[in-house]
Amino acid sequence: MKVTTTHYALTHPLSTKTMVTQGTSKDEVIEKWGEPSEVKELGYDDMGLKKEAYIYNAWFPHAPLDFRQFSRKKCIYFTGNYVTGFEDIDDDKTEKK
Repeated sequence: MKVTTTHYALTHPLSTKTMVTQGTSKDEVIEKWGEPSEVKELGYDDMGLKKEAYIYNAWFPHAPLDFRQFSRKKCIYFTGNYVTGFEDIDDDKTEKK
């Protein structure tokens, strides 16, 4: 995984090169963000498509200012091969499924 410099994080908090939106494929997410820190199996949807969540650790968890793109853990939800949702994860927050 390519680690972003602090300067880049501060000057490009919403870089289009690293943005993940609904409909982004797993391959694209891995290309942009690298392999996830954790993968959670979430079962199957009504049509039998596999559901899972990719957890990415924060790049700069102790940044003095909250640049949400880089200072919090991210959870990206997939149904089949495509992103269907995402959220920031606080360390003290119970993760949702």
